[in-house]
Amino acid sequence: MSYYAIDFGTSNSLLSHVSDTGMITPIPLEGSQLVLRSLLYTPESHIWFYGNEAIKEYVTHDGEGRFFRSIKKFLPEPGYTGTSVHNKNLNISEMVAVFLGEMRKRANKYTNQDVIKIVLGRPALYSLEKENDQLAQNRMQRAAELAGFKEVTFCPEPVAAGLDYINSNKEERIVLITDFGGGTSDFTLMRFHKGVFTSEDILGLSGIFIAGDALDGIMMRDYIAPHFGSSFEYKLPGSSNILSFPRNLLKKICSPAHITHLREKDTWEFLQHINKFALSKEDEKKMHQLFTLVEGQLGFPLFNEIEKTKIALGKKTEACFQYEYPGISIEQKITQNDYHTSVLPTIEEVMSTMEEVFKQSGITYDQVDQICLTGGTSQFPMIKENLIKTFGKEKIYEHNIYQSVVNGLAHFATKL
Repeated sequence: MSYYAIDFGTSNSLLSHVSDTGMITPIPLEGSQLVLRSLLYTPESHIWFYGNEAIKEYVTHDGEGRFFRSIKKFLPEPGYTGTSVHNKNLNISEMVAVFLGEMRKRANKYTNQDVIKIVLGRPALYSLEKENDQLAQNRMQRAAELAGFKEVTFCPEPVAAGLDYINSNKEERIVLITDFGGGTSDFTLMRFHKGVFTSEDILGLSGIFIAGDALDGIMMRDYIAPHFGSSFEYKLPGSSNILSFPRNLLKKICSPAHITHLREKDTWEFLQHINKFALSKEDEKKMHQLFTLVEGQLGFPLFNEIEKTKIALGKKTEACFQYEYPGISIEQKITQNDYHTSVLPTIEEVMSTMEEVFKQSGITYDQVDQICLTGGTSQFPMIKENLIKTFGKEKIYEHNIYQSVVNGLAHFATKL
């Protein structure tokens, strides 16, 4: 019986069909495009739009309804019980199932089959906490079942990237597979040889739930959020204490996944309440920009501009973030040096995760023959520079940046 191999990513998702005979066919999910952006939009009950169409419909409906991105981020959060969508609470498995179900529906239409088996990619680690890592996989298992799959097999995404590499490189060597996506950074140290690949050829495996979204969030936190009241101060009646904008809400503002949840009732009422006690007109103005951002569900277009600015700073010494909307006007210059200083601790945290695979394997840096880069965030200059500094430019190899994981998942399925 045939399989679907699905790379459900924080930013983008892909699917390949594996036939009974082992033939692998990449399936276009949006017109002729293989990539379906991991975006969900619902303007009213039981109506959903996906990928680029979600963006188009979101604009058409002037932001009414609910728009979701980076929903994969919620999987390992034990405290995340879901969100209200048209007066009904949807848990994270149900939200992911909506997306996986649509991928399956489109693929079934293309293949003219009802495929019920899936090989599903997962990060090396959803969480450093073992219980939360298992929770995330259980939630994905449930999502796949709700989407109509009867048999679910998981494969670590960096291992899948390695399997794709094996398929196109037959030389004997030790390779570090690095997979930098929107939500996770994963590392796999693998031994390649001409014989049959086994689990013993995986020498080390590690990962962290920090990647491209986190880099965008840092720009938001340090340069853009102050325009939305992150430095807001207020004083409640009868109190002499000066209070500041809650840190837990700032974290939500700085997360592409969590920012949409500021519209939920308790949070929204709290923000409206503290605004009454602002200590300055300037603070009131910035809070009103935040209210416009939340009411208009502008998190997606705002973070889209942040990502463009991040990319620009990879090429220029200075860039200007600009965002205009009725009730919001922001123009913020950011230098490359300042931004790199801001993200340096995060880059160091990601790179320290890489050390774990060397501790597990006992392999030293100089024993590695090649560094294989996959995932969109692998193009971030500071990441490349760190790898070049550690291993040397001659060992860096970019391989199927966006498709290596789904290709490897499909190869994994052929062995089942």
